[in-house]
Amino acid sequence: MYNIDDFQTRIAWVAETLIPSDVKSGMPSATEAGVPGRLLPRALKERDDLAPSFFKALLRLPETRPRDPLDAIRALGADDFHTISFLIAGAYFLDEAINRKLRYPGQEALYETPDYDEIMEAIERVQARGSVYVDVPEGRGSA
Repeated sequence: MYNIDDFQTRIAWVAETLIPSDVKSGMPSATEAGVPGRLLPRALKERDDLAPSFFKALLRLPETRPRDPLDAIRALGADDFHTISFLIAGAYFLDEAINRKLRYPGQEALYETPDYDEIMEAIERVQARGSVYVDVPEGRGSA
């Protein structure tokens, strides 16, 4: 089991590399939004299936920010890059202020009960009709 506190230095430079601030659009960086300390623990709790591979990938990165941090993250390979970027970006979007700035309402659960009788009515008509197709003789329609 890994302790997120042991990875804070790595997480900070990785998060800052993946999501830097954008002054022009008024968007904070991942660290300014609180990804390392406040949001990432929530994301890891929600996606605890990814936590072991996330921490193993972080262990392969240097403790302090390298000269070319994005290359260091890319060098982990596609799977580890995806895991790290997926969790950090997901944590970033857990912040309501970020979502408001982007005018993104977030995903909303839809509680809907489909009308299965109506669905079955449509299916039964098609099944009763049987297969409908036109048999095309060979050689016709070829270019």
